[in-house]
Amino acid sequence: MRTSSMSSVYVIAGFLGSGKTTLLKRALAHQLDQGITPAVLMNEFGEVDVDGSLLHEHPRSKDVELEALLSGCICCDLSGEFSEKVGHLVQKSKGAPLFIETTGLADTGQVVMGVEKALADQQKHASRGKLASVIVMVDAPRFLKLGAYWSAAKDHLKRADTVVLNKLDQIDKEQVELIERRIKAANPKAVTVRAVHADVQIERILRRSRSVSVAMKMDGELKNSAAGYQSGSFKILKPFDPIRLEAWLKRFQRSVIRMKGFVNVQGREGFQELQWVMGSLALTPYTGAKPSQAMVVVIGRRVPWQRFLEGLETCLVRRASRTKRQTKRWNRATGMTA
Repeated sequence: MRTSSMSSVYVIAGFLGSGKTTLLKRALAHQLDQGITPAVLMNEFGEVDVDGSLLHEHPRSKDVELEALLSGCICCDLSGEFSEKVGHLVQKSKGAPLFIETTGLADTGQVVMGVEKALADQQKHASRGKLASVIVMVDAPRFLKLGAYWSAAKDHLKRADTVVLNKLDQIDKEQVELIERRIKAANPKAVTVRAVHADVQIERILRRSRSVSVAMKMDGELKNSAAGYQSGSFKILKPFDPIRLEAWLKRFQRSVIRMKGFVNVQGREGFQELQWVMGSLALTPYTGAKPSQAMVVVIGRRVPWQRFLEGLETCLVRRASRTKRQTKRWNRATGMTA
């Protein structure tokens, strides 16, 4: 007689740039430090798995069974492949946890339905899975205006068991309390956890069990939560001038919602991790495995691509390195050190 093994499945969801990958990295490090080797399924709306590369910083990260679904959304155009991947990873994990990080454009409720369907198909196998918890990341500084950017903004909290209210260092106490009231109104059963840089007690997050019936149904027809969005992946052959880059991105902050990747930056050694989210640019030293080349992924809606890319090219360094005065000006503006 075979002994069945049950894998706990955790869904990490939230809009573009809300901190999903940072939370996932913390959860994986916690599991690996406990001697547990989880599996991971990551969904990228773009063609390049940038977030997957960011996971390879823990000494044992190579032990993690990692698979990616690229160029689409798992609740819409990749739903069939998603179900197959979930089943495959549950089999491979043999009782270890499975973490699913959705694209930032995925409808959380539709993802949950997809997970439940995939797990139901596994009932006949020795290795099975159960949906343990749905964790939704909230970008606190941008939460109140999210509805203007994303059709699923109104409903994406309804299926959460835990809501991580992230980036609280960027807003004041009154705004925090207002957002928490909005979250409570959208989902009275969810537990809200406050965080900066997705730094939470991982045990608390993983202990939180399902608060929503697995036999749920979606209201109306399935929606395409990524409607209107496009992505592009671009090789970057020269270093960026960070001041010109930030100025150019700010001109497109209503259309270029997300930009991420690994780039060279004038005045800095090695690759820098580039993160642009709805008007905010961060460039930090990348400490993971060296990328084969500099590349960025751009996600947006109604982007005038030709004009945007032509201007992006003007942000590349064409002359000798920037003067010390310019470098100091950039460091003061960003709080970074060379």
